[in-house]
Amino acid sequence: MAVLDSPLTSYSDTTPQKRMITDVISLIDPFDAPLIEALGGLDGASGKFRFVNEKETVCEWLEDTLNPIDTADGLNGSIASTVTTITVNDASELSIGDIILIDSEYMWVSSIGASEVVTVTRAFQGSSASHADAVAYSIVGQARLEGAESSAQPFTDRTTGSNATQIMHKEIKVSRTQRQIAQYGIADEFLYQQNKAVPELMRLLERHFYNNSAAKAGSATTPRAMAGEQAFITGNVTTGASLAQSQFENAVKLAFNDGGMGPWTAALHADNLQKVKNFYDSSNFLRVDRAEQTVGMVIESVLTPYGVVDLLLDRWAKSTRIPLIDPKHAGFKTFYPFTFEPLAKAGDYDKGEMVGEFTLCLRQGNAHAVLTAVS
Repeated sequence: MAVLDSPLTSYSDTTPQKRMITDVISLIDPFDAPLIEALGGLDGASGKFRFVNEKETVCEWLEDTLNPIDTADGLNGSIASTVTTITVNDASELSIGDIILIDSEYMWVSSIGASEVVTVTRAFQGSSASHADAVAYSIVGQARLEGAESSAQPFTDRTTGSNATQIMHKEIKVSRTQRQIAQYGIADEFLYQQNKAVPELMRLLERHFYNNSAAKAGSATTPRAMAGEQAFITGNVTTGASLAQSQFENAVKLAFNDGGMGPWTAALHADNLQKVKNFYDSSNFLRVDRAEQTVGMVIESVLTPYGVVDLLLDRWAKSTRIPLIDPKHAGFKTFYPFTFEPLAKAGDYDKGEMVGEFTLCLRQGNAHAVLTAVS
């Protein structure tokens, strides 16, 4: 037995000492899913889309549009300033009594014949002019003759949008011995691993929203997979190269011009949120409340000439792409909620799985917009 000089110190005492250690485990890895939350959670689409017969692996929704009033290349052939019959690419879009504008000339549609030939009154307001082939026209009004018989009107077909559900899964497997060992910060290793499973799967579901461009129907050898936003927002696409305020607002304008009402949610990578913040908070017209001992500003929403855009910081968003989502027309749908299922074991361990099945519902693609090639 060793005899120690007085006083006894921590340096001279060789007896094993208890460790000073935290009784909680810190987890720094990001697991948030802000877009899912912004769209109403994992089942946000149910109330918006009003599904019936819900237990199907393909979610479908009906969409309709009003009759078109603008054409990109309406004329089929050039017309002289004096002719009263014109040929268009699709006469079914017109009605007797429509007032159409071609270039700067207004014409009144008096009859619609075969082979896309339309009889018009020229110079309905102003003077007539010649017009080149493939020129666009717009329907700018309608004036019917008093006492006229009813005539055929254009109709639009309803369309169906859809997406497939996909299964999310994580296995939990912990030895019996590991569950019995007393650990700092963990009452039960098996339950701790269960609790980690949902945030791990949530971040993958949110990443899928940004990265997957097409749905997969699935088979015995191929999994079902939902399409992400890229499959649905295909019309109002504009470049975000050298991102500027005008480009950001032009994207909003595209959605507005196609009938979108907002407010929109702009899902932004950290780099892009900083860019948007910079070109708005440098404005000489920005009015802010005074706050002592605080410098800087966080912009949560922007009022553009076309509506409000809420800015959503999402670490999973792409740095090269900014989708502008109208939450009224988008949400996730739960086919089967995240559920823990105990599994049979064949050894000295406890085993289970966390499993859930979900899909994305996004209708009226033209109510949304996207900036691509963002830099």
